[in-house]
Amino acid sequence: MKVKGLLMLAGAALSVSGAAALAQSQSSDEVRAVVAEMLSDAETRSSLLAGGDAGHDGSDFFIAGDGFRLNVGGQLQFRYVLNFRDDDATAAPNGRPNDDFTHGFQTRRTRFDIDGELNKDWFFRVRFRNDNGDSASVDYAYAGYKFANGLKATWGQFKLPLLREEMVSSAKQLAAERSLTNGAYTQGFSQGIQLSYEQENWRGFVAFSDGLNSINTDFIESENTGGFGTRGQAEYAVTARGEFLFSGNFKQFEDFTSAKGSDFGFLLGAAVHWQQSDNTSTVNDPDRDTLEYTVDASLEGDSWNIFGAFIGRYQEDSVTSAASQDFNDFGAVVQGGWRFAENTELFARWDAIFADSDRGFSEDTYNFLTVGLNQYYAGHAAKATLDVVWSFENTSDLAVFNSLPNTGVGIIGQTDENEVAIRLQFQLLF
Repeated sequence: MKVKGLLMLAGAALSVSGAAALAQSQSSDEVRAVVAEMLSDAETRSSLLAGGDAGHDGSDFFIAGDGFRLNVGGQLQFRYVLNFRDDDATAAPNGRPNDDFTHGFQTRRTRFDIDGELNKDWFFRVRFRNDNGDSASVDYAYAGYKFANGLKATWGQFKLPLLREEMVSSAKQLAAERSLTNGAYTQGFSQGIQLSYEQENWRGFVAFSDGLNSINTDFIESENTGGFGTRGQAEYAVTARGEFLFSGNFKQFEDFTSAKGSDFGFLLGAAVHWQQSDNTSTVNDPDRDTLEYTVDASLEGDSWNIFGAFIGRYQEDSVTSAASQDFNDFGAVVQGGWRFAENTELFARWDAIFADSDRGFSEDTYNFLTVGLNQYYAGHAAKATLDVVWSFENTSDLAVFNSLPNTGVGIIGQTDENEVAIRLQFQLLF
């Protein structure tokens, strides 16, 4: 009996030991299985990222699938601006400062950008912005379709194909801000439809829209005919632009800079715009016809760049046929940059507004000079800019006609000469 009991105890002990070993074996197998599954999943995700399904392409965050791509990006421009001018209370209506020295920080641009493609043929873009602390709004808001032969149709809100300086993104300018001349004649955003056609060395655009600077307007609103520029809802507007490449490719002209080692490129462009203000029966409501045109040239090479543009505008304002007035105004911009080091760039720009003498301004010509320095830390994605803008003439009439103050440029306007603005900016794109 004792032997039998001992055998039973030994068997029980062996059973428990075997069960424990089996459990341990099963536990180890399960752990190995979980680890293998996690490694497989990680490898799959890594493969998807490498295959271009999600990630960051150096410009935007993106998600991509079969014929689908969504890009998400943004822009931050933060500045410190110093303005020097004479004490001048008469040139400071609407609460503008009239001190001889005005300075402060400015969140110039805060933007969140979404664009992409559907089935590789349909495309879209929506951009939200908050500039200079203004309330948030939408500027780009369009959709479109790409045909197989290089033809594209776009509808919604976009920039009209007129001034090239305005068509180049604010994130890819040479100076901290576009020229004041561009601000006086700019097309801005409009709502409409556009057809574009592109081949290897030329492309063209034709747009039918609500007119110059008619961003976020409704169809029952009216054009503002009281300023030097043209803004608001027109009765109708047509814009056409053509560009020809003598050398290079269109992509290199998406900005105004040129890195060391870049190939030579030469782009010539021309555009014309016509619009008519809405005709109303309101007494003393002037009707305005506007014809604007431009010719521009861009050259880039190994570490250097040059851009020039001539702008003309004809306006006919009339309350009655006996009280009509015709104005011919002009503008010019010439700028250039040189990278004396791989990521450091000197630049200079002269721009001018030539107002029609019949406007009765105290000055017919307004000259502006900008000089500065760019430091590129990661291309345009991380860039610091220091520049100085010098306004030579009495600009009080531009203030009366709503072209000034232009706090983006940094020029406020005054009845005396020699106003100076210094701008220190850091830009981050993501």
